[in-house]
Amino acid sequence: MAEVRKGASDAGRVLTLAEARGHKSSSRSRWRDVADELGGELWPKLSPSFRLRPGQTVFTIGSCFARNIEANLEALGCKVPMLGFRLPPEEFDGPPNAAMNKFHPPSFRQCLEWTARIHDQGGVVRWEDCEALAFDLGEDRWFDLDMAATVLPASRERFIARRQHVYDVFSTAFAADCLMMTPGLIEAWRDLHTGLYMYGAPYERRMLATPGRWAFEVLSYPRCLEDLLAAIDVVRQRNPGVKVLVTTSPVPLNRTFTERDVTVANAHSKAVLRAVCDAVLLEREGVDYFPSYEMVTLSNPDVAWKSDRLHVSQGFIGKLVGYMLDNYFEGVEAAAADYQRARGLLAGRQFVDAEAAARAALAARPGHLEARIVLGSALAAQQRWEDAAAALAPALEADAERADARVRMAVALAGAGRHDEAVRMADEAMSLSSFAIGDLLAMDGLLRRVPPEAAVRLCRRAAELFPRHVEAHARLADALILHGRDAEAIPVLRTLAGLSNPPAAPLALLARLLSEAGQTTEALARAEAALARDPKNRDALVLKAKLLGDKAPA
Repeated sequence: MAEVRKGASDAGRVLTLAEARGHKSSSRSRWRDVADELGGELWPKLSPSFRLRPGQTVFTIGSCFARNIEANLEALGCKVPMLGFRLPPEEFDGPPNAAMNKFHPPSFRQCLEWTARIHDQGGVVRWEDCEALAFDLGEDRWFDLDMAATVLPASRERFIARRQHVYDVFSTAFAADCLMMTPGLIEAWRDLHTGLYMYGAPYERRMLATPGRWAFEVLSYPRCLEDLLAAIDVVRQRNPGVKVLVTTSPVPLNRTFTERDVTVANAHSKAVLRAVCDAVLLEREGVDYFPSYEMVTLSNPDVAWKSDRLHVSQGFIGKLVGYMLDNYFEGVEAAAADYQRARGLLAGRQFVDAEAAARAALAARPGHLEARIVLGSALAAQQRWEDAAAALAPALEADAERADARVRMAVALAGAGRHDEAVRMADEAMSLSSFAIGDLLAMDGLLRRVPPEAAVRLCRRAAELFPRHVEAHARLADALILHGRDAEAIPVLRTLAGLSNPPAAPLALLARLLSEAGQTTEALARAEAALARDPKNRDALVLKAKLLGDKAPA
C-alpha cells in the first residue's frame, strides 16, 4: 500500500486488512476509550509532522479564537506579528488586533493576495491599491470594507496609512516559520461591484441605501477548499519552507443570515470547514491539523466555555496552547512553559495554582517580568494585598513604562487600604501610552474601594481615553450610580447607546434611570432598544410591562 505521511488526513486512505485490524488495538480507537473524558477535558492523540521552537515567527490568521491563542504563543517565546496590529482607540472600540479578524477561507485568500501584490511591487501602499476596499461616504470619509464595522471611516490619507499598517503586519507571513490558519464560518458577504468579500454585513446607512450592491453567500465546500489552498500557495510562493497548522475554530455562529435554526446553520458551517481542513492535509505537504475544535466542543462545556457559550474560556485556551506546547514545541525553557501555564491558570481563576506556576517561572528566570505581573495578580485575587504589592514592586522598577504592572499595583494598594497611593498609581498608569482597555477592565477592584470622587474621576478619564469603547462608558455610569449620582449617569449612558452595537444591559439600565426620572417616553424607547438586542433581558421586559401598564398586549 502507498505510504501515508505522518500527520496527514485519513481521507482517501486505503489499507490492507492486516493494517486496518492492527489499528483496532490502539488505546484510543473505540469511543468507549475516550467516553470518560467527555465529562471533563478531551486531549486527542496527535502525530505532529513538524516542530516549532521559541524565537520562531508564527503568523496567525483567523477570527477571535485565533486572537485568543496569540498571547499564549508569545508567552512561549514565539514572535507573533498579529499582536503588533493596532488602531487608535478613537478609531476602533474592540481588542487591538480584532479589526482585521478573518472568518472564512475566501477572506484569507483575498487579504494574502492583496498583501502579495503590494509585496511584489515594493511594499508601498498606494490609493489605487486601496480603492476597491474603500466605500465612499462623502466629505473625504472612506469606510474600509475589509475591516470591522466599528472601525471609524477615515480620510483618504488616513485610509492609505491604515492599509500600509495592514500590509506591514500581513507581509510578515512571507518570512514566517509557521502559518496558523483558523477558519470559523461559511456565511459571507460580498461587494458585487468589485467581487471582493467584506468583513461582515453592510452596516453604514449609505451602504444600506444601495442594497443591490451587496450579496450574502453560504460558501460551498469546493469554494472553501480552493481558497484555503490558494491562501497557502500565495504564502509558499514567497516563503517555500513555511510550515502550516490549520484548525477549525470552535466558536459558533453568533447569528445566521439563513432561514435555518442557528444550531443547524452552525453545524453545517463547522462540518464544511472541518472537512476542508482534512482535505488540505491531503493536497499539501507540511500541513498539520490541530484539533482545537474537537477539544473544545467535546470537553465539558462548563470547563471549556465562558458563560455565554459563545466564547472559549481563557483558562481553556491556555490549556489548548499548553497541549500544543507538549506536541509541537521543542527547546522551550522551563520559565516560558511555567509562565504560559500560569497565565492560563490565572485566566481560569485557579489562583493558588497560578501563583505556584508563576513562582516556578521566576525560580527558573528571576527577571521574568511578565511572570512577576501574573504572580502579583494571582496574589491580589487571593486578597493577599501586601504580598501582591511586594511581588509587583520589582516589575515597576524594571520597566517604568508598563501600564499593566502599575494597574495591578494600584489594585493591590487599594485592597490594602492605601487608597491615596492606589489612585496616584492608577493616574500614572493612565498617563502611559501602553495603557489599554484591558488595563481599565483590570481596575474594577480599585474602583470599588477608592473614595467616590476618585473613582468617578478615573472613570471619566478612561471614557476620554477610550471614547468609542462601551466598557469605558459603562464603568463611568456604574461609578456614578454606585455613589447616588443617577442624573449624571443618564447622559453617559446616552453616549454609550449611540456607539456601535451597544449591549442590552446598559440600554436597560438607561431605560430604568429615565423612568425613575419621569422621562417615560424615552424610557420605553430605550427598553425596546434593549429588547431588540436581547429579547430575554428581564430588566427591560419588566420595565416595558410597567410602562405600558393597561396598554400592554394581552
